[in-house]
Amino acid sequence: MPAFFARHRHSLLTASVLLGSVGATALLPVGAASAAPTAGATPTAGAADGPSARYAGKAVAIGQDMVAVLRDDPRAGGPEAWIRAVSAQWRQGDAYMYRVLAKLDQDNGTARERGLSLRLVGAGGSAPALRVTSAKGGTHTFPLPRVGTPDARGCTLVQESSIGAGIVAVLSNGPQGPEAFFKDAGDGTRVGGVVNRAHPALPRSAGFVARIVNPYGPAPELLTNMEGGGHPAGTTDFPAPGCVK
Repeated sequence: MPAFFARHRHSLLTASVLLGSVGATALLPVGAASAAPTAGATPTAGAADGPSARYAGKAVAIGQDMVAVLRDDPRAGGPEAWIRAVSAQWRQGDAYMYRVLAKLDQDNGTARERGLSLRLVGAGGSAPALRVTSAKGGTHTFPLPRVGTPDARGCTLVQESSIGAGIVAVLSNGPQGPEAFFKDAGDGTRVGGVVNRAHPALPRSAGFVARIVNPYGPAPELLTNMEGGGHPAGTTDFPAPGCVK
């Protein structure tokens, strides 16, 4: 095993409700979305336009270890902001299906979480936004994605999976097809590179094997091998896109 990965063999993050074992990672159904994460859970995956997609959208960091998942799909209730707790290591592009703290919509447009005042403004107009105010940091406004766009409908779903040697794969799937990047489970440092339809396999210089199997098919998988030659590889399913392409 390369020395790099030996240094990173330590306890993995267990906060994400999307965390599963290699080859068995799946999305958590809606009924459990607000529950505390369970290490090693492998719940049943949701189909396109199914429960998991209903809670997906554009995730933005709003501070205090929280993200707002923003969406605006008229078929699913219009403008919404789902406030979710995340780990302190959360970075843009990471999985965001963590514990729900609050939901803002046209019927319930305000909330207060962890010292932040949250307000959904312009919900009845053409440019709704989430306004976040803190006593020390002032006010910041996050526009909701435009109606009809993939973000607004929650088309791209993201999940995380341990692939061994202290490395987590962050897998996403949406209108542009499957994509994955890799990070250290402890500090979130990205390693290896990115695989997608244009570049379905990591180069040898990455130090480990990662390749998308069936990148244009209906059920792509990520094949990984952290041990080098002579050891069996593992596969992880990509999440199904959250809306019909």
